[in-house]
Amino acid sequence: MTVLQKSADIYKTGGKLDPDGFERNINFETYVPPVCLSPFVNHFWTIRWNMTSGQPYISEQVMHRPYVDVYLSAHESGIQCSFRDKRDYEAADNGRIIGARFKPGAFHAFWRRSLAGLHNETIALQEVFADADHSFIENTLALQDDTAVGALAELLQAQNPQYDPNVEIIDRIITAIESDHFQTVGDVAKWVGKSERWLQQLFQDYIGIGIKWQLQRHKLLTAAKLIRECDQPDWADIAYDLGYSSQQHFITDFKRVLGETPLHYKKKLSSQVFIE
Repeated sequence: MTVLQKSADIYKTGGKLDPDGFERNINFETYVPPVCLSPFVNHFWTIRWNMTSGQPYISEQVMHRPYVDVYLSAHESGIQCSFRDKRDYEAADNGRIIGARFKPGAFHAFWRRSLAGLHNETIALQEVFADADHSFIENTLALQDDTAVGALAELLQAQNPQYDPNVEIIDRIITAIESDHFQTVGDVAKWVGKSERWLQQLFQDYIGIGIKWQLQRHKLLTAAKLIRECDQPDWADIAYDLGYSSQQHFITDFKRVLGETPLHYKKKLSSQVFIE
């Protein structure tokens, strides 16, 4: 049985809208993938929680990168595809989830066809991994965390995924977007040396969501981070810094994607009751 080692790096996603609350309430560990899976898997992970207060913790998230996760739990197991919108997770009582997070676009090597239209979808495990039946899930969850993620790694290895250079291209593009190098699809296309049409099709096939989504999400997650880190945010300055033509345009975009205005988001964070 494969045993994976915990990652020496502390993984923090920019997609959490309440990162401090998540760290207070959720025990999150990551594990380094074996070498044969490193071109495809960003990390394996475990999540545990124990809400002894009886009050559930609601974690609001917006996916930063367009990830796909395979996950196992006593309550539910499956394959969560890239998520377009804000989603809420509720941690009540106590629980544990074992999972693997694919690199952006890398799930294509396991799905082996276009991911277009699969955003916001959860796929049954056995639709991709035939051996992931109820017995496999039950036996895996009975193991210690490091051995359990090792069993999940073996399940992925059995698929014999093949190297795909497009995955590296997608990862380079997303890294550049997150480094604030690009504002438009045209900027990215010029940098890659491909047409905008080719670029859009690449993201549809490998991510299931267009590249415009990634550009917009990065912009709004940057706004959320600025709001969290500033005692008295200047909405006009934030809008200008992010390239919006007006403050109202920024507020409209923020509300449409995150479900609330920037002001309401700031007030909610400021008035949170901490749960120990």
